[in-house]
Amino acid sequence: MQGKTIESHPVRKRPRIHLFGLCWRTLLAVLLFLTFVPFLFMLMTSLKDTHQFYHTFWLPAWPPTWANYARAYSELHSYIFNSVLVTALSVSGILLFSVISGFIFARYVFPGRELIYYGMLAMMMVPSVLMLIPQFVWVKQLHLLDTYAVMILPYIAGGQIMGMYLLRSFFSQIENALFEAVEVDGGGMFRQMWHVALPLSKPILGVVAIMSALGVWNSFLWPLVTTSREEVVVLTVGMLRYTGRNLYQYGPMFAGYSISAIPLAILFAFFTRAFMKGVTSGALKA
Repeated sequence: MQGKTIESHPVRKRPRIHLFGLCWRTLLAVLLFLTFVPFLFMLMTSLKDTHQFYHTFWLPAWPPTWANYARAYSELHSYIFNSVLVTALSVSGILLFSVISGFIFARYVFPGRELIYYGMLAMMMVPSVLMLIPQFVWVKQLHLLDTYAVMILPYIAGGQIMGMYLLRSFFSQIENALFEAVEVDGGGMFRQMWHVALPLSKPILGVVAIMSALGVWNSFLWPLVTTSREEVVVLTVGMLRYTGRNLYQYGPMFAGYSISAIPLAILFAFFTRAFMKGVTSGALKA
């Protein structure tokens, strides 16, 4: 009679939780919670009326006052439209001129190329507040005050420098054989840029677009001093006026803050992956 072989099963060891790792994770969780506390407080306060705000300051209140959002949107929708319009046109112009200038500086040699290139980069070292008065005098003489152009044109002129810097560095790393292949087929500068440079630079264009959109959307001082007509006021300046009209009415005030944050939240939700891909592919390594 043959004896039965008893199969031995390996004993599973429970993973040890080190005290240092536990403390580190706890610290990260606390920091993450503290980061979101202001946003949670803003959302809770936006759904309160004045009575609920003073009696349940730190806690949610019931029933929620959704009318605060309707009131805030009715006063802010024109400002949001202006900001979206200015941001879209400015970012489009920044991308257009950044691609053209970056491609020319990367692929073509002409007298004074380096001097012009580094002269443009030197403009990034000048604080924008120092250029405020000269720029204001310039746009006033051009009769651009209280127009969309007074914001869009300076944004394009200033924003294309960073885009040119990133794209020039990226275009310089592309194999020259790709451009020579297009040139053999009879393609000029435009076809080389359209069929070779642009398809390869989509992640870097995403980085430039997001950085430019954030800068234009959050700009406050320049729109404040160059626009006064209600028809062209953007959201950052409009929020200042909206806060003044709703002083001590914290529900509608915080509802306006929440609505003004929605476009940037959408931007981050849809384009964060493209931004990270552009960063890791070498957009910021120059």
